[in-house]
Amino acid sequence: MSSTATVNARRLGQSESGDSSKARLHRMKVGDLIRVRISRFDPTKDQTAYYDEYEVPYSKMMRVLDVLNFIAEDLEQDFAYRWFCGVKKCGTCAVRMNGREVLSCWESAEPEMLIEPLRHAPIIRDLVIDRAPYENLIGRLMPWLERKDAYAGWPERISHRDMEDVTNALDCLSCMCCVSACPVLDLGDETNFSGPAPLVQLAQMALDPRDNMDRGALAVDVAGIFNCVSCYKCEEACPVGIPVVSGIIEPLKAMAALSRPGAARHSLVFADIIQKRGRIDPSELILRTQGLFAFAHLGRVFRLLVLGKINLARTLFGKPISLIEKVRDIFERTRKTKI
Repeated sequence: MSSTATVNARRLGQSESGDSSKARLHRMKVGDLIRVRISRFDPTKDQTAYYDEYEVPYSKMMRVLDVLNFIAEDLEQDFAYRWFCGVKKCGTCAVRMNGREVLSCWESAEPEMLIEPLRHAPIIRDLVIDRAPYENLIGRLMPWLERKDAYAGWPERISHRDMEDVTNALDCLSCMCCVSACPVLDLGDETNFSGPAPLVQLAQMALDPRDNMDRGALAVDVAGIFNCVSCYKCEEACPVGIPVVSGIIEPLKAMAALSRPGAARHSLVFADIIQKRGRIDPSELILRTQGLFAFAHLGRVFRLLVLGKINLARTLFGKPISLIEKVRDIFERTRKTKI
């Protein structure tokens, strides 16, 4: 799916619910007061974040960044926020506005706004996050081409077809909206998951046909890719519509499964069950991934049985779906396609 198609899919229902950019821009008239609450936090002196409230007169086509600039310049308030280009190119102005991740230079102002820093990153002050941990992680993912063969010539001739898979990843602004939206990162140190944005940066090399490094190993060892639960929150949050899960993380998982099959046990078993039965069988998935350890929590097993989540009879005696050969044909054709 193209970036444009992904954005359009994500926008479905916004017009009906009055949440489109056009609807928001026409929700107010020039001079109406916007009520803004801004998160304030200085880790050198504050124990917890607090909020300052302001009123800002609405001007035509006003963006969130315009609101922040008015507070800082016209109201002469000292608070920290970050932006550079102001035209959706650098990604540095990303914040959370009313609970969703946005680029402040691109998002329409609303009558009432709660503006907070992105999540899952240290706060330097107020709305400014520390990007150093993210950037250091990118460095560990070796974001450069490793080639076995020398350049055939300069300029190098590369076809659109050869670069089609990597094009979406190259649209990334490194705004970290997807990192903030990722629910797996709520677990903190319980996983070694890097978050989606570093994986998009990794894909810029991994999906490039000229690269020869084992990027699948990096995806597992450095980025913890199999901790991703494919919830699509990153795709919802991406301001440029990158198909982060479908176009980036899933192909990387396929590479990672080849490089580290032991780490991909759940994914490989899942795919094998689909190929064998034409549908997922939760009972078999649990037994094959957890073994006898699955019976260590009998209370949980009983609840799953009561809820109909597992069905041992279907696992033992169930037959494949009637169109199983078509399913297996898809798997066979996929094996013959270069990852």
